[in-house]
Amino acid sequence: MLPTMKIRNLEVTRLIVGSNPFTGKSHMDEKTDLDMKEYFSEEQAFAMLRRCEEAGINAVQSRGSMPVMELIGKYRREGGSLLWLAQTGKNLATFDEELDAMMKYDPSAICIHGELADELYLAGMLDRLEGLLDKIRRKNLPCGICAHFPEVLSYAEEKELKPDYYMASLYNLTQPDRSHDVNPTGERFEDSDIPKMYEVIRQLSAPTFALKILGAGRRCETQEQVRSAFVEAFTSMKPGDGVLVGMFDKYIDQPRLNAEYTREAIGIAEK
Repeated sequence: MLPTMKIRNLEVTRLIVGSNPFTGKSHMDEKTDLDMKEYFSEEQAFAMLRRCEEAGINAVQSRGSMPVMELIGKYRREGGSLLWLAQTGKNLATFDEELDAMMKYDPSAICIHGELADELYLAGMLDRLEGLLDKIRRKNLPCGICAHFPEVLSYAEEKELKPDYYMASLYNLTQPDRSHDVNPTGERFEDSDIPKMYEVIRQLSAPTFALKILGAGRRCETQEQVRSAFVEAFTSMKPGDGVLVGMFDKYIDQPRLNAEYTREAIGIAEK
């Protein structure tokens, strides 16, 4: 197994796999979305998750939406051993109902969705975070906060909300002044965001997963570029932090390669 990090009572590998490719959410363009949707039948998704386990990864993260919950739930019922780090929905009004729905699929931990946390920040309502964390805690599960705005994570530290873990996107895709972007996804990936989020990650008191270290495919022109992004991540964060990476293995064995890059990058960071 890969090196692990501690999230309350969980031993979680410092590389975990994301679920966006399973539902065709590439953050790239419609062509890539369609390619993912056509490739990831249930059988193919299960095959990739098995390869993740074989490569030493022990957890998958996904939103608590019904199609992907059913997919991961069935994979685990049929013998898959991956932990499931769940993410709530994006709507404050339906938070309780979605939380109850997720509990039926035996999550290992639950974090507040990044877009929900971002919306609370933009609305001046970050004081709602503590109550949402408490609702997760009452399920006797590790609780986390995900965000695209570094300010959300800094607020959680300042107010001593004490989540069990954080998930931090290196790219702030929720920034309102980027809505005019010409990217087909309507999202702008600005490399200037990266050092700002790493600076905040280093100050967080809880274990943290960095998201989108590969820019949703934008930092993947060569395998050397991919490798460099892993080295950058593990040398820029706290000892014991990890990364969440979505994987699309149609053209290359990403689980194996990403596991190799993780081991190498952790070794470099520990020197």
